[in-house]
Amino acid sequence: MLISFRVQNFRSFADEQELSMLAGPDDMHAGTLIESESGAVLPVAGIYGANASGKSNLLTAITVMKKFVVRSATEMNLGDRIPGMAQFRLDPELRDEPCRFEIAVVVDGTYFEYGFAATSEAVHSEHLKVRKRGGRLVERFRRTLDPETGKVDWAFRGLKKKDEAVLQERTRSNGLVLSRAAELNLPEFGELYLWFRKRLWSFDLSEPPRELAAITARETFLREEFRHRMESMLRDADLDIAGVAVKKAPPVIADELPTKVKNAIEEVLTENGRALEGFPVTTTHVDTAGNPVEFSLEEDESNGTQRFFAIAGPVLDALATGATLVVDELECSMHPLLTRKLVQMFLDPNLNGRGAQLIFSTHDTSLLDRELLRRDQIWIADKRQNGATELYSLYDFREDEDGGRPRKTESFARRYLEGRYGGVPSFGPMFEDLVTGRGEQSADE
Repeated sequence: MLISFRVQNFRSFADEQELSMLAGPDDMHAGTLIESESGAVLPVAGIYGANASGKSNLLTAITVMKKFVVRSATEMNLGDRIPGMAQFRLDPELRDEPCRFEIAVVVDGTYFEYGFAATSEAVHSEHLKVRKRGGRLVERFRRTLDPETGKVDWAFRGLKKKDEAVLQERTRSNGLVLSRAAELNLPEFGELYLWFRKRLWSFDLSEPPRELAAITARETFLREEFRHRMESMLRDADLDIAGVAVKKAPPVIADELPTKVKNAIEEVLTENGRALEGFPVTTTHVDTAGNPVEFSLEEDESNGTQRFFAIAGPVLDALATGATLVVDELECSMHPLLTRKLVQMFLDPNLNGRGAQLIFSTHDTSLLDRELLRRDQIWIADKRQNGATELYSLYDFREDEDGGRPRKTESFARRYLEGRYGGVPSFGPMFEDLVTGRGEQSADE
C-alpha cells in the first residue's frame, strides 16, 4: 500500500510537495483506517483544486513514475529519451534540473523508500531503502551522476559482488536499476517492482474510456466469478441493467484500406503471438412486457454508464487484491451519489479487507462531507503567485499563522467554495462584475 509520494520540479511542481497517506491524530472515522507496519494508513484521498491548479499533475507524476519503472529495462533502448520528464518551466533555474520522484510503500510487511531524479536524457540519481518487518531502515543501493564528468558513483549493500557488477554494467544511463534488477530476477528487488507493475493502477476518466472498458470487458469474459460481481455491481448502481454479456471477436479493420496497410496493421496487432481479438459488451434491459432487450455498451449506453462499467473492473480487482487505484476526474459523467458509493466501497472494512486504496482528483464538492471523509483525506492543490503548485490536506491547513485547522464540525464543502481553504479560482473583473452587477451598469453607461 502507498504510504507517501513526493514530487519536485515536475510540471507545475517546483518545490517538493508530498501526498501522505499516513493517518494523522484525527479521530474521525477511525474504523475505516488500514493498519500497517508504518502505522494507520488512509484508504482514500481526494484531491481538489481549481482548473490548472496542479491536481491532475500530481496524479500524472505517479503515472510517469510507474511507467518508467515498468518499462525502462524492457521497452527502452540506448539513446531513447526518457518519456514524461517535464520540468517546472516558470523558473529558469529549474528548466535544466532533473524531475524528482520518491515513493514509500509497504508490500507484504516490508517497507520500501524508492526514488529517482531524471531529465529526458539521463537518470541523475536513484536510491532504494528497505525495512523488513521489525527491522531498521537500510539503504540497499544509490547511484549518483556527476553531470560535469558523466561519471556515476555507485553504492550497494547486501548484494553479491557479481550482481553489483552486472547492474553497473547493464543499467543504461536512461534506465533504472530497479527495472534492470527485476529483469535479472534479483529477489531483493522483485517485491517492489511487482507492486509498481501489478498493484499500482492509474486511469484518467476525463478521456473516453475505451481502453479501460476493453480491459474490464476482457476480465468479464475470462473470469466467471468476476462477471457475476460485475453484474451485481451494475444492477445495484440503478442503471436499469439486468445483465451483461461479453463475446470475443476480432477487431474491425476498415475494408477500404489498402491491402498492404491492412496487413501491416494485423502484423503489429499480432506481434509476439498476441491474439487479434476484441471483447464487445452487450447489456440486457427489460422492456415493458418483461422481455429482455440487448443494448451495445459502446453504441447505446450513456457516457456515464460506459465510464462506470470501465472503472468498475479496476475497483473490484483493487478491492480483491489490495491494489492502489489512482483516478483522475473520478466523477466524470457519473451521478454524485454513484461516485460517493465508489468511494464508500474503499472506506468499508467489510468490503476492503485487503487494504486497497483509492486516490482521485475531482470537482465534486458533495464528497467534501465530514460524514464521509476525514480532514486528512481531503487534499487541496493551490497555485502560488509564482505559478507553482502547493499541496496540503485540510488537517494541515491553517487559515493564518495564528489560526487553527478547520474544525471537524464545519461544512467542508461550503467553506471550500467560499475560498476559505484555497484551491478555488480567483476571478478577474469580467467575472466579478457579473456578481456585483457592475458589468451591466458599465454596459448601460
